[in-house]
Amino acid sequence: MKKTILTLSLSFLFISLFGQQKTYDLIISHAKVLDVKTGNIAANRTILIWKGKIEAVISEGSAKYKARKVINAQGKLVTPGFIDTHIHPTDVFGDYKKAPAFLAKDSLKILRKKLSDEYLPFGTTTVLTMGQPENWLDPLLKWQKYPQADYVDLFIAGGALISKEKRVPYIGHTTVETAEAAKQKVKEYYNKGIKRIKLYYRLQSPEFISAYKTADSLGMGIYGHIGDFSSDYLTINQTLDIGLINYEHVVTIPNAIITSDKDKNLLADQFKERFGELNTEARYLECYLEQFRYIYECKLPELESFINKLVQNKVTFSTTIHRVYEQFQPTYYSKPNDTLLTAAQTKRCLENFGILMECIKIMHDKGIEIRLGSDGPNGGKINISELILLCKYGFSAAEAFKIATINGAKAMKISDQVGTVESGKQANLLIWDEDPFIDYNNFSKKKTVIKDGEVFKKLTI
Repeated sequence: MKKTILTLSLSFLFISLFGQQKTYDLIISHAKVLDVKTGNIAANRTILIWKGKIEAVISEGSAKYKARKVINAQGKLVTPGFIDTHIHPTDVFGDYKKAPAFLAKDSLKILRKKLSDEYLPFGTTTVLTMGQPENWLDPLLKWQKYPQADYVDLFIAGGALISKEKRVPYIGHTTVETAEAAKQKVKEYYNKGIKRIKLYYRLQSPEFISAYKTADSLGMGIYGHIGDFSSDYLTINQTLDIGLINYEHVVTIPNAIITSDKDKNLLADQFKERFGELNTEARYLECYLEQFRYIYECKLPELESFINKLVQNKVTFSTTIHRVYEQFQPTYYSKPNDTLLTAAQTKRCLENFGILMECIKIMHDKGIEIRLGSDGPNGGKINISELILLCKYGFSAAEAFKIATINGAKAMKISDQVGTVESGKQANLLIWDEDPFIDYNNFSKKKTVIKDGEVFKKLTI
């Protein structure tokens, strides 16, 4: 009898201790959840969030759960937050000429909020820096090490590394004078807790190879802005042979194809005839686009061969298409930068941009992973602008979401943490008031931003 009573008492104790229903931090009910990997949308889903992470995504009505906060999505689309794989804090805290020499300790909270306000209100929850002054690293590393729901998640790439030369380095670029110095600099970054490195096109072969091999041996993410109008530096083809796979800015591709003096001279004459001297930043950006026309008219077999090589090497590229588009066309939030273009020049730029976008679509369709990379002030707005541009020029909304989320997460080696709406992932989510699948212009419309399982206090417009 006593044994029976003891057994019943233990059973009731077990039920009372372990049978109580968990109270979740946040539940999102009646949601349409996008699988960015496949493009499929699952309706009538409930997302259970606990301690900043997604614990489960279940069918609506399969069970009842309690939560401190419940959001009824009312059938609205829910997607992962955006990931921007190419930002510069200097664009937020100043510029190449006016950025502060150091980040003052008593200003760090304000600066962190300023950086986050460029991205979070617009749905970008994760960013990767691609160059910053060396003496900014310690405070930036603290932001990376201690993420918070109120701030954008920041990951740091060391560099950008360049070789010693007569030109004054841009702010945010770091000079390594020898191959050994490049090796030691990469090790220094790694020991600081920086697991990614950016190699800039102004890095000569000995320093490039040393930095790449050192970073690769340490398992670091390696990114390269390779290819420019000068023939004094390594090409994309050369760095592919070294092993680089993550590249910045799709517009650099023509410099891997237009390599002979004959082609360069013909292109220069073609550009000068229609646009004048190549003497301003706007003209350089417009010349990038003119290169695509030249390739399509004169070097199409070479382009096809090059794209196939990129596919074979499983390359990724950041976008940065807004930056060239905004030179000659308005976006959802900005006016054209180059006010000196004639109607004929604007028309030609628009045609050239269409060729660029056709090239990007071919790359994407062949399996090259394109990822967002704003590379400018107003990065969160730029990300939205780029998604609109992608859809305007032939990408589906599903493809745009993949570019904005999981592709960036994979390139940053954090796809186990973010980039999809799945169990175990960080609860960085967007609830869309108006569905971009219905109209891609809805990318710029209101959305609820959830960061680390907490509702961000602003609504983006």
